[in-house]
Amino acid sequence: MEERTGIDQLALSMDRRHFLLLTAGGLGALALGACGDGDDREDVRSRPTARLPFGAFGFPSPFASNGPPGYVQMSLLYDTLLWKDGTGVLLPWVAERVQRSSDNLTYTFELRDGVRWSDGRALTVDDVVFTFEYYGRLQTLPPPVIGQPPRGITSVTATGPRTVAIRLGTANVTFAEQVAGTIPILPKHIWEGVADPAAQQDARILVGSGPYRLAPGYNGDGSPLLYEANDEYFLGRPFVKRIEFTPVEDQFAALLARAVDSASGQGVRNDVLARFRGEEFKTTTSRGGSTTGLYWNLPRGGALADARFRRACARAIDRADLVNRLAGGNGRPGNPGFLGAENPFVVDVQQYPYDVGAANALLDGAGYTRTDGGARRAPDGRPLRFELLVSNADTALGELISAALGRIGVETSVRAVQPGPQLFGAKFSGMYEMALLGFPGPSAGSLNGDPDLLRQVFSSQSPPSLTGASGYANAEFDDLAARQRVTFDENERKRIVARMQEIIADDIPILSLYSPDTSFVYRPAVLENWYLTPGRYPVDINNKHLFVTGLESGTTIRPFTE
Repeated sequence: MEERTGIDQLALSMDRRHFLLLTAGGLGALALGACGDGDDREDVRSRPTARLPFGAFGFPSPFASNGPPGYVQMSLLYDTLLWKDGTGVLLPWVAERVQRSSDNLTYTFELRDGVRWSDGRALTVDDVVFTFEYYGRLQTLPPPVIGQPPRGITSVTATGPRTVAIRLGTANVTFAEQVAGTIPILPKHIWEGVADPAAQQDARILVGSGPYRLAPGYNGDGSPLLYEANDEYFLGRPFVKRIEFTPVEDQFAALLARAVDSASGQGVRNDVLARFRGEEFKTTTSRGGSTTGLYWNLPRGGALADARFRRACARAIDRADLVNRLAGGNGRPGNPGFLGAENPFVVDVQQYPYDVGAANALLDGAGYTRTDGGARRAPDGRPLRFELLVSNADTALGELISAALGRIGVETSVRAVQPGPQLFGAKFSGMYEMALLGFPGPSAGSLNGDPDLLRQVFSSQSPPSLTGASGYANAEFDDLAARQRVTFDENERKRIVARMQEIIADDIPILSLYSPDTSFVYRPAVLENWYLTPGRYPVDINNKHLFVTGLESGTTIRPFTE
């Protein structure tokens, strides 16, 4: 099994805090008793019900949930070996302790005692071994549950009554977060006879070890869902007693109407946010976690494969103006180095400030001639005319980009299509010339996540993905991308990733156009400590850790009354 997390599986970097848990050659220090927040506990209060503004995203099994909201709904029923809290720390979850070998290839997990499935049977090492073997046997997984099955694993062995050793073929600095922290552990007695797990849509199969149980009444995609606390949970009785998922057309209007308790969106305008000032609501914001990228299909050759042409296009687009027009000023111009504004690995790179004159000069110097004010011609005589493929939700952005490129003699015709096969199918198969695609697109992740996303998006050695660069190859970048993945020294890894960003900013096989802020508004009377998970991985909002503990960090559950 070759490990592949894919661009759709992004995560926060393995910083010093993670090494508290994953110390080479020694047991991690974090365990149940060491994760409390004793001095930061809130006053004792009754257990709340949290009402969330969306319906079912697929069937909430590990194989049939859809997108980030579907992963949230699934994660309430199923647990992982490790799990991230609101400070970005990987906590012991089903695994009470973990040890990484000195060669960084073997992770030994010691399971908690007393973890049980919802049907009353004990969760054992056999279930963990089965889980990784089962995922390894699957040829495909439905999109985007966890992106791809875990690969790069050479063996999974029960080494004791409560210990499991997972051996990797090559070291992987993201393994703890992107595999151990995301893969839901499966009950062997439920799934061992299931050949097509995505086809299973019977609620009776939803046997998990998670902190919540799905109440009867699942009525298909988009329908309301009700989760009730599992009061036999191994960490203790969850702080939030009930979680209601309610489909709404406008999250912010529903929050104002008291139909839900939270709302979120990207590039939310100030006039909308202004309605939530006051003591009844709180707002938290994340910057730079996503973008819309301008993709060039390099294998088509000609100007598309010419970095000088792409640099000229970058200088011709006023990215700050896109923030103002499309996000009401709540965002930032895209970063040619691709990482997000809050990523701890981000460095300053060439930004290609808006300058139409400089863009025209670049094309003139590269031999792209323009004599009649129309489309320029490439050195081989072909006119610079391209089709720009966009989602129908991005038509306005497409027209702005088309107008900007027209000012430097690059003619584009905008073709707006439905998201899904028409858009991502064309991108994946290479049936396009230029395209606008949201990143992270149809899967979970964030530009503020682990910098391995640069390898996943830009390395020619990475498997093709829906949002990866098309046909880009740079030998120096590929070498650096492989090195950073096996580098556990954070300072050295930062030096490697810094150079990777410089190369990407120079070649710009994808131009990040603008990054809208993510605004999350909530009712603190329900939960005071709602947060956006750092790195937005494996979940962004509605992290089950908060629902279980009622707090931002640790595994201690906030005291409550009934």
